[in-house]
Amino acid sequence: MEPLETIERAVEIRCATGDWWTADWRGTPVAALVEEAEFPPETTHLIFETTDGYRACLDVHTALDGLLAVAIDGEPLGAAERPRLVCPGIEGIRTVKRVSEIVPATLSRGEDPEDLEVFGIGQQGDEPTTGD
Repeated sequence: MEPLETIERAVEIRCATGDWWTADWRGTPVAALVEEAEFPPETTHLIFETTDGYRACLDVHTALDGLLAVAIDGEPLGAAERPRLVCPGIEGIRTVKRVSEIVPATLSRGEDPEDLEVFGIGQQGDEPTTGD
């Protein structure tokens, strides 16, 4: 298997506090990872699981535009932050850090993807992995 491409993309991060900033992120496109994994065609959402138990669930079309970033503005992210999910148009809380797995999900109409998410400080006895 050949190494997957890495790209750089400007992405705006919007925090729940109302703060926002744009940075140049470098990483592997989620679309390339999904293609390599050959997820089922009926996949409607992708669940991004972290090493400490947090989960962000995005609709597949939004997620495919994202990156698993390893650098920001030309500087490597720290080990406690990489890889970090960054994706245009998602809330900062969903820019989870230390992504360890991408799981395909097929939700039926009426199922709430937020029911599949886990966020919060101290839920797993560790520092939060969510965005700023």
